[in-house]
Amino acid sequence: MTLQLQTGTTAAAFKMTGSIYTLTTLELHSTNPADITNQLENMTRKAPNFFQQTPVVIAVDQLSPEQPPIDLYKLRHSLQQFGLILIAVRGGRESHKQDAIMAGIPWLPSPTQPDCEEKGAETNVVIMQKSRPSGALAETSSQPPAPAAAFKTTLIEHPVRSGQQVYAEGDLVITSPVSAGAELLAAGNIHVYGPLRGRALAGVNGNKDARIFCLQFEAELISINGQYKMPSASDSSDSLWGGSVIVSLEEQSLHIKKL
Repeated sequence: MTLQLQTGTTAAAFKMTGSIYTLTTLELHSTNPADITNQLENMTRKAPNFFQQTPVVIAVDQLSPEQPPIDLYKLRHSLQQFGLILIAVRGGRESHKQDAIMAGIPWLPSPTQPDCEEKGAETNVVIMQKSRPSGALAETSSQPPAPAAAFKTTLIEHPVRSGQQVYAEGDLVITSPVSAGAELLAAGNIHVYGPLRGRALAGVNGNKDARIFCLQFEAELISINGQYKMPSASDSSDSLWGGSVIVSLEEQSLHIKKL
């Protein structure tokens, strides 16, 4: 759709066009600002520039009626601290819609198809876990984060397209192509059973033993435990470009080997 405005014989100063963009969705399971901020901090500690200038939609569909109201002002400020830009609130009850309007944030209705994710729609959800009871949090706050193996493996069976971001708290397995401009984040290993042309960051929570496996290596950027490398087809050290490889971290350096 294109809408061009013109007044008399004066050319229009702009025109409006309809476009489709892939946006990152943060599906809230908690309204506790501290819990949200802590998880954002954990996600970005090992990849500080990964989410910079990323527009996000906050989904409140999964919040229970017993949850306290969302402080959208604090939430927007917390997201900005980590490079995320809040552009809309999606779904929820009438009170959520009114809160968004009062905060000057657009409100969007929930998707009409609840099973859209199962059908492979281009949605990308970073799930904020439910908050633990305050007592349990106090008891475990001094403990190191759980290893990636403690979390369930995330399986993505549809292509990850440019602009999409996928985050897994354990291992991440992709059985379809990963396009240039797409970004993969995992606390554990990353497996790509197809072309890897985007970014892949494994071991983002401090797991130096994480690995990246792929069948067609054409990545824009790879990282394990915060150590980065930007491969190139013209780089002689990356003679395995286009082949099946395994990427590991050894003595603070990334090593690419034949799989």
